[in-house]
Order: sequence, then C-alpha cells, then structure tokens
Amino acid sequence: MNIREILKDRFNYPFPDLISPFAATLQEVTDTQWIDGELKDLVPFSTREKYKQTKTGFMSARWWPKTRSFERMLPLGRFMLWSMYNDDMYEIATAAEVRNAQERSVAVLKGQITPEEAQIPLAYQLYAIREGFMEFIPAASVNRFANAINDYFDGLEMEVLYKQQKIFPTVGNLLNIRVRILMICAFIDTIEIQNEVTLPDHIYAHPVIKRLYELTTRIIGYFNDVQSLLKDEESGEVYFNVVKVLQHHYQITRDDAVTETIRLHDADLEAFLVLRAALPDFGKWNDAVLALIEDMGAFMKGWQSVSLLETARYGINGFPQAAELPKA
Repeated sequence: MNIREILKDRFNYPFPDLISPFAATLQEVTDTQWIDGELKDLVPFSTREKYKQTKTGFMSARWWPKTRSFERMLPLGRFMLWSMYNDDMYEIATAAEVRNAQERSVAVLKGQITPEEAQIPLAYQLYAIREGFMEFIPAASVNRFANAINDYFDGLEMEVLYKQQKIFPTVGNLLNIRVRILMICAFIDTIEIQNEVTLPDHIYAHPVIKRLYELTTRIIGYFNDVQSLLKDEESGEVYFNVVKVLQHHYQITRDDAVTETIRLHDADLEAFLVLRAALPDFGKWNDAVLALIEDMGAFMKGWQSVSLLETARYGINGFPQAAELPKA
C-alpha cells in the first residue's frame, strides 16, 4: 500500500492551495528560538530534530496563508508547535494526568494562573500563546479558544481510556470523540487572528456554522488517519485510527478499510460543500462568514499539501517515541 499515492490521488479538495510568504522565516524561528531555545530542555537533541522535520512553521504558513503580518503569524506558529508537543506528550498519559493538564492548561490560557503555578511542562508556551493572541483579538475570543482546548482535553481523556483498555470504540463513538481530540475547532477559532474580524457570538453558535466546524474536523480526521496509519501501526496506538476501527468492527481488509475511510471522507466533504452553497443570511456579516468557511477549506487543502511536500512527521521514525518525551 502506497500511502503517499493514496493521499495525493484519492483525496481531492476544491479549494485553493495557498502558502504564506512568511513560511521559511517562521520555520527558522520555530527551529532556532523555540525548539532549540525555549523548549531545549524538554527533549533530547534527536527528538528536537524530529520536531524540526515536522515543519510546523510550514504547517502554519499553509493554514493561515493570508495573515498579513509576521507579528500575527508568530502566536499562530507557536500554537501549532504546542499542539504537536502536547499531543505527543499526553498520547500515552493516564486519564488523571490528562485531567491535570486540562485544568492547568485552560487556566493559563484564561489568565487565571501563572505558568509557575501551573507546573506543567508546556505552561510557558501556553502563556506566550495567550499573550500573543491578546494582542490581536479580544479576551472573549481567547476564552472561546480556551474552551475549545478544554473540549480537546475532554476528548483526549476518552481516547486514553479506550487505549488503556485496548478497546476499539464504535465507529460512531470514534467520529464523535475525534471532533474533540483533533483540536481543529480550536484552530478554526484562530482564523479570527488572520482575517482580523471578530464575529458575534450568535454566528459561532449558529447550527450551520457549528456543523461546518464538525465537518471540517471530520474531513481532516479521515485524511490524518490514512496519513498516520503506518505511524499508528508502528507505535501500536491503533485504537483511535478510523482505518483500524473499520477493519476491526467490519472484519474487512486493510485496503477495504482505507477505501471505506475515503468514502466517508467524500460524503462529509460533499455535505460541507452543500452547506457552503446554501448559507443562511447573516446580514452585514455575510462576507466575513464566507471568508471563515473558505479558510476552513484552506485547512483541508493546506494539510494535504504540507503532508505531501514538507512534513516528515508521519513517515517511519518521523515522530518521537514515548521514551523521548517529558513526563506529563
């Protein structure tokens, strides 16, 4: 099975393929100032090199390609790097460790405690993310983002419980939990920093917008699970990969499970496009809402492009092993 060819040829997105002109500069800051600087003592040299090859600077450049200033890109790039470190760190944690990280991470993001009080490995990164976001968006938006991170940790705790018991969730449970654990909703909230528009709360709460958030997460999730199939099989963390869940519950071959994953992906993508084409009237916010939705599409296309062109994270030995990571 050639995963790269599948990712290239069988996942098709009708969205523009964009990248920020700040990509290389942001990657240099990521490598030198953050990975080899602020985060140097967290992981050994070999692990730092893997995070450099993850290319989170380029990921950021493809997810927020229209951000007008490098100053706005910096906290977004920091968030992207934090998401990778944090996800790796708590992938093998206990439920209690996840809950502890959740409480303290969200409290730092909401400005309720200091990094020193938090006493978790990435607290200073969360503080810097908050401070960076606060330069460009109101406190209410930062709190909404923090609530999305809280939802992510809720999903992560459920994932940890399944993994510890070595139980495959049902397909339905998997998809519902994945909406949380992929953190995509939090990423969508940060589009506000790029687009320089704060939408009113009633738009974010609208059922169509909430459904588009969910579909974006599910669509990226299908791609991600095919992308990370070899990584998950090598690490043994197969219980939350949709390909392996389908293979287990339906007793089908790996190839057939990949085909079914792509079918589910395409159905959700079609649902996304149908909703985009028939949006409610949001009055004076119509253009800003459409821009938000177009940028959800840019996330989908951008993740495919960075996966094929830049990141080495999902190849063999491209990701950190449990022993290389700090204790949660």
